[in-house]
Amino acid sequence: MNTIADPAASVSEFVDVAPDRPATAGRARTRVLRVAWGKILAGTALAAVATAVAAYVHHAAGYESTDDAFLAGDVHPISARINGTVSRVLVDDNAVVRAGEPLVEIDPADLNLAVQGAAADLAQAQANLIQVAAQITRARAEVDAATARIAQNAAQLTRAGLDFHRVEQLADDHFSAVSAQELDAARAGYDATKAASQSLVAEHASAEAGLAAAEAQRSVALAQIQKAGAALDAAKLQVDYTVIRAPNSGRVARKNVEVGQRLQPGQPVMAVVDQQVWVVANFKESQLARLRAGEKVAISVDAVEGRQFGGTVQSFAPGTGAEFSLLPPDNSTGNFTKVVQRVPVKILFSPAALAAGGERFAPGLSANVSVSIRQ
Repeated sequence: MNTIADPAASVSEFVDVAPDRPATAGRARTRVLRVAWGKILAGTALAAVATAVAAYVHHAAGYESTDDAFLAGDVHPISARINGTVSRVLVDDNAVVRAGEPLVEIDPADLNLAVQGAAADLAQAQANLIQVAAQITRARAEVDAATARIAQNAAQLTRAGLDFHRVEQLADDHFSAVSAQELDAARAGYDATKAASQSLVAEHASAEAGLAAAEAQRSVALAQIQKAGAALDAAKLQVDYTVIRAPNSGRVARKNVEVGQRLQPGQPVMAVVDQQVWVVANFKESQLARLRAGEKVAISVDAVEGRQFGGTVQSFAPGTGAEFSLLPPDNSTGNFTKVVQRVPVKILFSPAALAAGGERFAPGLSANVSVSIRQ
């Protein structure tokens, strides 16, 4: 009996709830739709992740990147070349200067006096040269006069010799009327003329020696002029050193000079940072195999957020950074642990990147670089 009653009751209950069956079916369909959309969204997310991973792998396969990079540039130290007291400081910190522009002036009063003294020494040396030139002219005239006297004496000697030999021949003739006194006078005249010839030759030699001495004095005078001129140039150069000028265009940094300060030669007063900067990227040695000079580089500078700049690989350092350190490692001693080394790579900014970066590019700033190796 119980077995027959139970089905009836079940049917009655089924009939009572029969009007709710459509709602139950709707909820079932909703659950099915929800499960389908979840699978669709999950599949879409997986596809997006796969796409991102594929893009990353593709990017990584075509680029070599490092964040161990920084900006570098030429920093020119400016120092004094002479002793002196600073009279004017013409620039401030971080000022933009051009090559040759005055930066600091030193009081030139003492050096101007040195220039005047050197100029006076030069004038004296030039006057001495004029005096020596006059002495040379006079010595040459004396040589010419001695030469003329020798020529005159030679003619007199010839005539005296002829007269003497003529009188001597007449004296040997038994019928000659030439007396011994006339013979002696002719002989004496001849001997005197020969003696005068020897004296004139000595005078000529003395005149030539005087000329040589005057010409030697001329060489000394010329040397003195050169020495005085060099001293004057040096004095003027010292005066020129009183104005300390920028050796190149750039920006002033580390200014530590003030008016009234006493400077010594070699004392640093400031530095000028060149406007041309580049990037030094320290790549791992395992990354160098695919890097070549001339490859394009994308550079992001931390100080210029949100922008990328173009560049080009310029050159590779001839050694690792550790090799050029103060205490390079010696792997031949003790236990060895292999450490991946890094090699500095110089990367040049493109002209457009330098123009865009402007004053915001400064040596020492951190950077990230990515080198395209698909070329």
